[in-house]
Amino acid sequence: MRTFGWKGPAPRPSLQQRLDAAGWKAGGDGAGVVVVSSARPRLPAAPRSGPWIWLCEQPVPVDLLRLAVEQGAVDVIRTGTDDWEARLLRRLEESLVEMPAPRVSGTLIAHSAAAKALLGQLAQAAHTSMPVLLTGETGTGKEVAARLIHEWSERRSRTFVPINCAAIPNELMEGELFGYAKGAFSGAVHGYDGLVSAAEGGTVLLDEIDDTPHALQSKLLRVLEDRVISRLGENAWRKVDFRILAATNRDLKQLIDRGMFGEDLYERLSTVQIHLPPLRERQEDVAPLVLHWLERYYAVEEPAPSGPRVRGATPEALDVLRAYPWPGNIRELRNVIYGALVAKRAGDELLVSDLPRRLWQRERANSSMLVSAQEVERRVASGTMNLRAERERLERLALQAALRRADGNAAEAARLLGEVGRGTAKDPGGTVRTMMKRLGVSPRGGA
Repeated sequence: MRTFGWKGPAPRPSLQQRLDAAGWKAGGDGAGVVVVSSARPRLPAAPRSGPWIWLCEQPVPVDLLRLAVEQGAVDVIRTGTDDWEARLLRRLEESLVEMPAPRVSGTLIAHSAAAKALLGQLAQAAHTSMPVLLTGETGTGKEVAARLIHEWSERRSRTFVPINCAAIPNELMEGELFGYAKGAFSGAVHGYDGLVSAAEGGTVLLDEIDDTPHALQSKLLRVLEDRVISRLGENAWRKVDFRILAATNRDLKQLIDRGMFGEDLYERLSTVQIHLPPLRERQEDVAPLVLHWLERYYAVEEPAPSGPRVRGATPEALDVLRAYPWPGNIRELRNVIYGALVAKRAGDELLVSDLPRRLWQRERANSSMLVSAQEVERRVASGTMNLRAERERLERLALQAALRRADGNAAEAARLLGEVGRGTAKDPGGTVRTMMKRLGVSPRGGA
């Protein structure tokens, strides 16, 4: 029998018969997909992790549909309709389909749920030839993600050509991308095929696509639509077979509204859109990334004969690193680790005192403000705030930190958490144990 999780009133007899006939057994939280059944269209508490299906007796408003999907729901099914039981069985069968685990190079650390979800999106995009728009803040690894798409793409196994649009002067960009004929302009003493032609059979990455001159965007759109290019100084069009990826750290929709980016080009580039999460949303990846940059540093920099070789970081140093918002993301973390290693004089562990002053002084100065008011303002203004998810994330981080420092002792963790941790229970650790169960946190502070 195949099992799935079930939360809510027991399945109706007719559904139970169909589940039995199909070889399915409903249990508790179970493994894999979880079915959550409710009578009223009120967003239920989502399972701690993994996909879930919401069964509701009444119609669910669109706003609640969006919230449910944000929290991991794969489908919302209204019970009582003609085919709802068959639809549920289809979703259960689909939950068994697994994508083969992609081959991950050492350049990408993926321990957090956000990073693992990103890998799945990249792997799915690699199986197509559709354009992909990679979005995310500076330093989140957009070029690394593009290289993984190219590496996993069986149909585009040749050259990977990254083009930084911001690094090419506007007046030279068309010639650099599409080439030019001999004599096309003063100084063109020979012909040049351009960077796009160099990607024949491979992949082109247009990094910082938002810096593309508006006058060039119409030609780029033609290239994407018809896969043809025309060199400067020529009227002939040539076919080129390549796959295009684009990356930006800016909101292209805002640029479109301001007349700084073409809407047609945006729609063509964003056929598949993948957002790279910032490092502050990948807490579980901070410690592995620190070890990764330690290894990378010593792969190119041999320690002095009398100098130390750092092999890790203290728990307190990792706490400071996790608490920092990392506006520069993974690139900034790398630079912090490399700078600390250069200045390290003794010992085989990174200490809080080895880290840049801005990291640990910020924690002292802002000890009464754990959440950046500017970041809250930015998310609310952009419509990307999920207050429930952010509140749960803060609870989980605080609980994990307290349990690590308390060595798993719930009562001591409650004391460290303060008023909320102690609550009004006679057992000072009772509230903490309830939080651990609700948030899926182990006694040692892990997931």
